[in-house]
Amino acid sequence: MTTQPAHQEAVPWRLQIAVYGIGLFSTTMFYMAAVVVPLWVASLESSPFLVGMVLGSRHLLPLFLSIHGGALMDRLGGRRVMVFFAIVGVIIPLLFPIMPWIWAVLVLQMIAGLADSMGWLGAQTLIGQYMRGSTIYTGRLSFTCRFGHLLAPPVIGWVWDALGSTWAFVGLSVWGFGILVCGLMLPAADKETASGGNTTEMKRPATVGVRDLLPRMADYVDAFRLLSIPAIALVVMASMLSHVGSSVHSSFYVVYLGGKGFTGTEIGLLLSASSIAAAFGALATNWLARRIKPYWLIMGTILSGVLAVAVTPLLGLFSLLVIASAVRGGANGMSQPMIISSVLRAAGSSMQGKAAGIRGTMNRVASIAAPVFMGGLAEFVGIESSFFVVGAIATMLMGALVVHVIRSPDLTASNQIRAGDAARN
Repeated sequence: MTTQPAHQEAVPWRLQIAVYGIGLFSTTMFYMAAVVVPLWVASLESSPFLVGMVLGSRHLLPLFLSIHGGALMDRLGGRRVMVFFAIVGVIIPLLFPIMPWIWAVLVLQMIAGLADSMGWLGAQTLIGQYMRGSTIYTGRLSFTCRFGHLLAPPVIGWVWDALGSTWAFVGLSVWGFGILVCGLMLPAADKETASGGNTTEMKRPATVGVRDLLPRMADYVDAFRLLSIPAIALVVMASMLSHVGSSVHSSFYVVYLGGKGFTGTEIGLLLSASSIAAAFGALATNWLARRIKPYWLIMGTILSGVLAVAVTPLLGLFSLLVIASAVRGGANGMSQPMIISSVLRAAGSSMQGKAAGIRGTMNRVASIAAPVFMGGLAEFVGIESSFFVVGAIATMLMGALVVHVIRSPDLTASNQIRAGDAARN
């Protein structure tokens, strides 16, 4: 995380659009499926337990295979991996209507979840491979993704209502085709950035065999070894705290507000306020990154986002909830690009896929564990008090990370503003 030259090779807009498009289409696929798949499962005869398994299964394969996917991108190149999973993402939605069985839906959900998570993982890795992990590009990536989250779910819901379930799944397939187009726009030869900022061609195997596609224990060992790098361990831990706040915001936050009499429309508007603020927060990241040291910016924005959710029981007025939701979204929008950039830079050019994979894996652990922990906590202290307890725990943990940075010579040395983020384009 040392200072880079301010004048670096510009990144072509065609390449930028391809990477941002992969991020947009892949992350939005999750939100569209969150509308269509529950409606589809509700139309099938199944037990509540199986319904829960189906809806949660989308996270299962990414939990175990994010590191493998990142390793494939390091080994085979981002373009190959993106095109492959894009094709999977186009085909899988079309199989739902012709396989109307709950166990088939369970399997299809797992595969679809892996495909769209690989798209997001790939977008991050490509930012590192082609754009030096600069916050100006990660900020643009995060900004672009937010618009899909706002617009696509209502559109696919309208397709379901107006045209029926089959056309809704066709719509998912068409959306997945966008990932394929963007993947094909990527250069055939992958690049790596040398320490001086010069971009060179990476050597990839000409042919890919079955053994190249199988998970390797060595890749997982290498990925977890990245946590021995102080900068990566710090940012990954901070990122996990961010996902604790996001998980609470998407689960008990909604449950609590519904119990307090807020309508579905009002809750939807609160979530929209968060998404809009996140988009503009992402655009502000590069400006802030040139003025505030990276670790302080990451930890300050993450803690602000978590606390904006934790104070929810104190905010009885809708207007105050809107402000708090916007603060949470803006903080999340600013922290995400910084987290991505920091991890990619610390990992080095040959390990960026694995670095994105280990971050994704740990984030999913936090996302799964946080609602369970808060649910158990609510059983003992009540749902209102559980918000405060989560906020207090997050504050103490973040305080411990701040002390750790101050006391660690390695982290203090790497906590430097990067002039290279003022790069062109």
